[in-house]
Amino acid sequence: MNIPKRLVTVSDQVIEQVKNRLALPPTISELTAWFETEGWDTLVPTFDDDEHIAVDLNHLASLAFWDSELIDAENLDDDPVTDEIRVKYAREVIANALDQYDDDVCPSVHSVELRNRLGETAILGWLVEAHGQGGAVPVFQGAFRDKRHFHEDLRATNFLLDSHQHTLTDEVILQLWRHPPPPIRSILIQVEWGYEVHECPMAPKTWKRIIQGKPVRRVQKYKYEGRNYKAEWLFNAGKVGNLIVNYSDREDNEGVGFQGVLSEVLIQDNGKISSWTDELIKHGLKVPRNAGEHK
Repeated sequence: MNIPKRLVTVSDQVIEQVKNRLALPPTISELTAWFETEGWDTLVPTFDDDEHIAVDLNHLASLAFWDSELIDAENLDDDPVTDEIRVKYAREVIANALDQYDDDVCPSVHSVELRNRLGETAILGWLVEAHGQGGAVPVFQGAFRDKRHFHEDLRATNFLLDSHQHTLTDEVILQLWRHPPPPIRSILIQVEWGYEVHECPMAPKTWKRIIQGKPVRRVQKYKYEGRNYKAEWLFNAGKVGNLIVNYSDREDNEGVGFQGVLSEVLIQDNGKISSWTDELIKHGLKVPRNAGEHK
């Protein structure tokens, strides 16, 4: 693997810091930025026999590990819900997410090896999220001694690799089920279609990516007239500040619920009403003259 000469020193520093279990140098951001742009084919090769995908158990649990979801999916209205049923259902949900490569909860796992002149190595690890029309979004996870340590770090944060399904215990599933870690989604975006207000909650770090102009895809489930629907929110679609929300149901009925700009939507930050302009200013970004236009 050839990296630019200007980054060789950074690479050597990372290897040294990992070996000595010290804090990574601030300049590592230059190295990761290169892999996420010019070095993309090295990070995500076209053919990679060692590629894995992982399911985000925290996220999946917050969406599906609820008795109400189980009862609705398995038609158990008149039957008691036992731990045995919960575990069986959860394992089916996990297997289905991995089999279908559900990009809502299953990022792909990638790593690159750094090597110095002495033959010493370190691993840089990423999760790559699929954001629909927004494309692939790499999320750097850190530097590690080897792939095993990278994968162990993912497991410690409740990411389950496709090859590790057999290691997931019933106890972990039930812990997630009974106490699914509630995602901190203090940002709430609201738009209206079909005479109803539809919401897309998200974490501040996700909202920051949107504010910075990066394409982001979010999927939210909702019910309308007793039927289950899925809304696909596409932020910065085609242009910074644009928002498109598509909807669909299990019978392939689909349409566009909203198509406009973020200056037209209701934004709440920790329950306080905000605006697209206010959010740009708060994050230290310039407000474009055409912030309220849609093209």
